[in-house]
Amino acid sequence: MELFASFKRDYFNYLVSIILPALISGLSIPLFKHILGSAGYGSFALWFNAILILTAVLSGWIAQSVIRYFPSSKNQLSFSLKALFYSLKTQSIFFLPVIIVVFWISNDWILGILCGLTLFLSSLQFTILSIAQSSFLSKKIIFSELIRILIYVGGSTAFLIFTNITYLYSLFIAIILSYLVSGIYLFLNFKSKLSANTFKRSTDPTDWLKKFYHYGLPLSMWFIFSYLLTYIDKLFSLNYFGSHLQGNYQALFDFLNKSLTLVISPVISSVFPLLTNAYEKNNRKEIKALLKRLAFYEIIGFVSISIGYWIIGAKIIFFILNIPDNLMYRVMGFIIICSAFIWQLSILAQKRLELKYQSRIMVKFLLIAFFAQVLFYLVTGSHGNQLTAPFGFLLSSTIYLILISIPQIQSLFKNAKSWQKFGIS
Repeated sequence: MELFASFKRDYFNYLVSIILPALISGLSIPLFKHILGSAGYGSFALWFNAILILTAVLSGWIAQSVIRYFPSSKNQLSFSLKALFYSLKTQSIFFLPVIIVVFWISNDWILGILCGLTLFLSSLQFTILSIAQSSFLSKKIIFSELIRILIYVGGSTAFLIFTNITYLYSLFIAIILSYLVSGIYLFLNFKSKLSANTFKRSTDPTDWLKKFYHYGLPLSMWFIFSYLLTYIDKLFSLNYFGSHLQGNYQALFDFLNKSLTLVISPVISSVFPLLTNAYEKNNRKEIKALLKRLAFYEIIGFVSISIGYWIIGAKIIFFILNIPDNLMYRVMGFIIICSAFIWQLSILAQKRLELKYQSRIMVKFLLIAFFAQVLFYLVTGSHGNQLTAPFGFLLSSTIYLILISIPQIQSLFKNAKSWQKFGIS
């Protein structure tokens, strides 16, 4: 299958582009923590994670719109430059408010400016990455991510050791330089490729901004509530069971969920540009076959990881994280694994709606899942146990997967051939 062959090539490229920077960044954490101390590193992490969340919310809608509309644009270079202009315009609106908010919290104008610049450049790179994905420049993305992480780690280390610049300034200056250089590198590469492939100078008559708003803005709400799904469970655990259990749950969740996402997220990065391109060419059968195949592989992966977790994985993980190796925590870890796979399956299943520009329906389904999770916590309250928090996320993930898969479920019931596959006539 040509589509699957393209997916495999891009998947492994994206996997490398994620794993190598993650390894370098992971090795730098003990170094930075040693230099800054726990409090200093914790303070930086709070600021930087807040900026990354804002980046996803403010730029995610543009990035997703780029991937969805790129194949249908007549002049892809012109389309890409317009998308970058929209990103610049959006970030310009939020640049000053971010500086003011950071100054109000920290009473530090310089930190406010650095946070504003970080948000501005990270959002631009988010858009540039989506253009590079749509242009199938997965190998260039590997080099771009290596450039970014090496400048960040190397620059931060140099500033912290050899200068007297405040540690927050040092880290954010290095981040700004890393986004700037890697962004320029990707920009020059996609511009070069698209310029070579653009034979006619016609411009798209379509008002892309309106299309971006209609399709992409609901995705900003989707990003917000997807983050909240994995936030309110921690609040519930902290409120009813204390900081010790919440801390263990947070560490276990971060380790398992992020480890699984590290392997699975390249699937989403590589498959969506391929799907949009195939959808515009009316290759519906290939799309369905690819999605079914990927879902099958994810299920096989879930079974394999679950077996490995119960046999030896849990013992190793609890030793690394210094968490008591008892049945309660083992079940908690397994619930997290189940939730992570169900959530990733739902991301795969929702591509059908994304291809049909039905992002508003995705938001409605996610809202239902979110409020079901909140209601579950309100009903259980103090009557719940230590597993109530992770089970709430499992519940909301399952509800979202069911809602997003309704057409496939209906097809299964209506199609007699589907039943015969299960031995039912």
